[in-house]
Amino acid sequence: MKVNEIMVTEVASCSPQSSLQDIAMLMWNNDCGAIPLIDDEEHPVGIVTDRDIAMGAAMQHKPLWDLRGEDIANHRELHCCTPDDSIQKALQLMEAHEVRRLPVVNQYNQLCGMVSMGDIVSFTGGESAKKSGDKKISSKETIELLRHISAHHPSHKATAIP
Repeated sequence: MKVNEIMVTEVASCSPQSSLQDIAMLMWNNDCGAIPLIDDEEHPVGIVTDRDIAMGAAMQHKPLWDLRGEDIANHRELHCCTPDDSIQKALQLMEAHEVRRLPVVNQYNQLCGMVSMGDIVSFTGGESAKKSGDKKISSKETIELLRHISAHHPSHKATAIP
């Protein structure tokens, strides 16, 4: 199965200069948890997640309207896939880079969709579904991805707020 069979093609996006407040409203209005940042030629240059918004505001001690998408996303490498990539390749990228969403780019490196763990999970099925001809993704691969991405990472220590 290929990415183009499960990816979302109607993707809300914005400029890297957009405020985190505007990005949060895009997420709310489009029922999504990540917004790709694109340049003037529609090339993805970053991504902002709902968690990024919360952590960015908390760690920089600024209101959302004073922070830009680029303030949050510029320090991270962006990982993308193509519509013709296999789901297995997308899973490998997500697992290797510990991300839950991948922007999908066309042959001109322009944003043409998004694929998320949720998209993959919705196409995950038992082996009997494969035999019946339904298009499904291996449950084992999906569970391994979820296990790896959802694991606690040792570099993040729990602390109490006084």
